[in-house]
Amino acid sequence: MTLLRRLTGSTALLVLLLASATLPWSGCSLVLETQTCQSDADCPGGGTCTEDNLCTSARCSEALPCPGGQLCSESGQCVAGGNLLAAPCELSFGNISADNAFNIGVLLPLSGPEAGFGRPLLDAIRLAQSDFNNIGGVLNRPLGLIVCDTQGLDDQALAGASQLVENAGVEAIIGPDYSSQTIDIATSLTIDNEVLLISPSATAATISGLPDNDLVWRTSASDVIQGIGLGELIAFMLRDVVDDEAPKLALLARRDDTYAEGLRHALLEQLPAEVTGGDATRFAPYNYANASAGQTGDDYFDTVSDIIADASVSGEPDLVVILGSGEAWDIASALEDGLSGEPFYVFVDAARNTDLAAQAPETLRGRVWGTAPQNIGESGYAPYISFRLKFRAEYPGQDPDDYQFVANAFDALYVVALGAAGGGFTGPEIARGMKRLSEGTLIEPGQSGAQNAVNILSGEGSVNFRGASGPLNFDEQGDPQASPIALWCLDSEGLPELGVILDDKLAFLPRRCGEGTEEPGDQGDPDADVGADVGPDADSEDTGLNDSARSDAGP
Repeated sequence: MTLLRRLTGSTALLVLLLASATLPWSGCSLVLETQTCQSDADCPGGGTCTEDNLCTSARCSEALPCPGGQLCSESGQCVAGGNLLAAPCELSFGNISADNAFNIGVLLPLSGPEAGFGRPLLDAIRLAQSDFNNIGGVLNRPLGLIVCDTQGLDDQALAGASQLVENAGVEAIIGPDYSSQTIDIATSLTIDNEVLLISPSATAATISGLPDNDLVWRTSASDVIQGIGLGELIAFMLRDVVDDEAPKLALLARRDDTYAEGLRHALLEQLPAEVTGGDATRFAPYNYANASAGQTGDDYFDTVSDIIADASVSGEPDLVVILGSGEAWDIASALEDGLSGEPFYVFVDAARNTDLAAQAPETLRGRVWGTAPQNIGESGYAPYISFRLKFRAEYPGQDPDDYQFVANAFDALYVVALGAAGGGFTGPEIARGMKRLSEGTLIEPGQSGAQNAVNILSGEGSVNFRGASGPLNFDEQGDPQASPIALWCLDSEGLPELGVILDDKLAFLPRRCGEGTEEPGDQGDPDADVGADVGPDADSEDTGLNDSARSDAGP
């Protein structure tokens, strides 16, 4: 992210602050001195005087970006950005102004309360971008990213998608991360415009049934499986974890949200009838809205007040299940203040937000349990191990184990790039190419794998792409194969994934938070020599510096 601070006097400092303490998705820092001016004549070396009365170098690069929405051309000159960059899509990576650039849109929350969810996903996408750009791109077309900050808001996500489709002219978009936004953007914009949309984290089951002309895809599995695992976990906790002969359950679901509604329906089918049979002293369902995300209706703090009031009459809940996204942390924190007991809380994948967890009261440690598609892969799964090593080397202090769907975001760019290699560069052509990624020569991520796959696909062959998030094997609806469901927990270390609670055969495996994490195998030291797929794979164009930035539901 770029921060421009004007100082008084004849000079100004252009400071790119990329400190991990404030922006954990950044990699390095740079301080450059630039001179104030009134006209181009005041700028040395043929530089340009901007509207802000600052001289820019006559040459530009990733390390010395252009000001004011301008783009850096292939010749190193700052040129007008045209329609490529405009709010809320003001961040780019790679040379998006190149005549032969293959530009891909990205829709993620990079500011606001959901930023802790979105920023690691962007980091992973950039890591995949560097793999391809270090082999010359896809069929000699370098990959550019035009990134839109959705702020987690529905209207911002749609505005970003409109900018990408109608002005920037992209043929493929990675994101958004939420199901309701994915459905809205797909049905109102991208399908009609034949733009491919692939979300790394939109898991609502209803997405599978969209009449999408093969243009809506995802690299995360449908919530049909998570709903079963969630219901099994809650039944186990009511039976064996909560210390009460007649435990009370409060179920909060975000209103008008396909993701929350799908999970609610699936988990209710798993719960025992004696809990959900209509006895308000045992089971209390609530719907809530999130006003900060633009939803109308009773805000979730009103719902918290209702729960506290109901508890004074029928007794406090022993278990609180919250089907939503980042607001789950606010709800749990408010209930901690209003209830005298210490209930357990169960969240879902959309709430696995490390930034928000760090702000939670310490009293919640050990009492927030969560479900999500398995994030860290099977023990010894080489593609994830390689991805994790590269991610930690590129972004020191960050570990993809601690975030949800980062490997899925990495895979999303891979399958778009490989789809283009196998089918062409329009939305429908990319989709046709993506259908050739589930059988054939085994391919794993990395520069050598990317080059081999591009060669095979451009020659009319097919590949079996084993992504960092797991073998994808897309079905006819554009969904990857089902993923096991894991348990994650809030503890002093953050939000570690404990291990699988629902395997690929739908068998429930009881686990408890506090038992320690299940090691996914020796995944290596990020400071060690990680081989050719880490050092050389670091994109020489994308050095961790950001050109510019600004700063619903669940997935």
